[in-house]
Amino acid sequence: MPVAHWFSLSKTPFLARSSHCVSVTKSGILIVYGGELKPRTPIDAGVGRDATPRGSLHVFDLAKGLLSQGWRMLTPDPKHTSDFADQNSALPQPRVGATTVWLNDALYLWGGRGGEDMTPLDAHQVGVWKATINASEGPQQSVRWERIVATNEDQAPESRSYHASVALGGNIYIHAGCPTSGRLSTLHAFHVKDRSWKVLASAPEPGRGGTSLAATTVAGKDLLLRFGGFCGQQLPSAAGEVDIYIIAEDKWVTIQPTADPVHGSPGPRSVAGFAHFQSPFPALSNSVAVLYHGEREASSQGHAGAGQFWDDVWVLLKEGDDVLNGWQWQQLEVYSDDHLPEGRGWFPPAAWVDGHGDTKLVLFGGLLSSNERSDELWELEIN
Repeated sequence: MPVAHWFSLSKTPFLARSSHCVSVTKSGILIVYGGELKPRTPIDAGVGRDATPRGSLHVFDLAKGLLSQGWRMLTPDPKHTSDFADQNSALPQPRVGATTVWLNDALYLWGGRGGEDMTPLDAHQVGVWKATINASEGPQQSVRWERIVATNEDQAPESRSYHASVALGGNIYIHAGCPTSGRLSTLHAFHVKDRSWKVLASAPEPGRGGTSLAATTVAGKDLLLRFGGFCGQQLPSAAGEVDIYIIAEDKWVTIQPTADPVHGSPGPRSVAGFAHFQSPFPALSNSVAVLYHGEREASSQGHAGAGQFWDDVWVLLKEGDDVLNGWQWQQLEVYSDDHLPEGRGWFPPAAWVDGHGDTKLVLFGGLLSSNERSDELWELEIN
């Protein structure tokens, strides 16, 4: 029986945050951008007591995995930003509820909101931002930001926050989230090479914020798996239900995986971890995704308060080549060498595949039931 083992990698008070962005490079470099320490107040803004320069990235080498190694901060390349008379055009505005993906040796940022009133970003700021890490400067690495202008900006997604993003096959997919009012169910793809947007089929209603996407391939078909979200209540309404987008057919289907014979199905949740998973272990050969933590009940104070959170770990399994059948949930026993991570939500899912072909899930930051933002970095191994 596979088990889930949490490893504590770092506890760094000055990095505490939620509603932030997390991505991991193919070599295991964890990249953190933005977020909030106080509700709706973006951090790393470079103003007042917040000395972290705007546009900075925080990085941690997961391949080393040493508690003592510490974090590094990559600040914007001054040679690049000095070329712009208007600094607002040179760097992304500080924000919360945005997403990043790592694709083709660069980081791509989209969406989010800025300020306590969650003011929508302007057309320039809300678009695709590309961050390239300058590797030629040794330990004094910097980051260079570039606003990518699409060939069809009129087809770009509506400005929003708390959406889901994932990269697959040269495309960045943007789904759901919270616009100025209400919640969305739309799906868009940004083709990085062509710099063009494409409007895809919308997902089954209701529209939602705080949902998660996991990209995978089953029987040669590229799929996006959607779980959870919030629409005034936690989703899905049927326990364990998963929505699947079949990319080649531009259509959504909803499936009900078989429940764990002992533990049933994962409960509804939002702002949780849900990521693609693969493993060389025979007992996990049919695994496609892992679900972990998330908010189970929203706070009566809305975004200003903390709700109740899950601290469980589930693996989604798939047998056979039929996309609609053969799915099953399995809850895993959870262990740690010291203590387990407290249940939490409002963190972005992240994962990477090590040199042995084993996926490791990442949990950084997030909101705790005490209404405090976590400063912890955890890594989850399943074997």
